[in-house]
This record gives sequence, structure tokens and C-alpha cells, in this order.
Amino acid sequence: MATSPKSTGGKTDDLFDAKLVRQLADILNETDLTEIEVERDKVKIRVARTITMAAAPAAYAPTPAISAAAPAPAAAPPAGAA
Repeated sequence: MATSPKSTGGKTDDLFDAKLVRQLADILNETDLTEIEVERDKVKIRVARTITMAAAPAAYAPTPAISAAAPAPAAAPPAGAA
């Protein structure tokens, strides 16, 4: 989107620089920026792009490991034995 002062006589070539817009677009691509804005002599040019990201898969907490049941304690020897 470019904003500029009112043009006189229908000449927008002096206010709009397509080469500059292309250069700004190249900078966006090279640097992975999402927008860039330049202002010169009361002429402001802003170049932006929208980024669509694929939804990340849902992250679930890991399932706790199921441990084997602990063996039952050994039976105590009968009283008086030993």
C-alpha cells in the first residue's frame, strides 16, 4: 500500500516508484521480514506480506510409563523357626 501527497496533473509516475517497490519486495524475501516501509520527500511506501502457517500438530504430554507391580514382600518365617 502506498500513500502519497495529492498528485498534480494526473502524473503519478513522479510519486510512485515501481522499481523501489520491487526492491523492497526483494528485501522482504531475502530477509524473511513481513513488512518494510520507506519514506522519502513526504512519499511513504509500505510493502507487506501475510504469512500463513500450517497448524502445528497438537502436542500431548507423554504417557507415564506403567511399571510392573512390585513383588509382594516375602512371608515372615514362622515364630520359633530358625
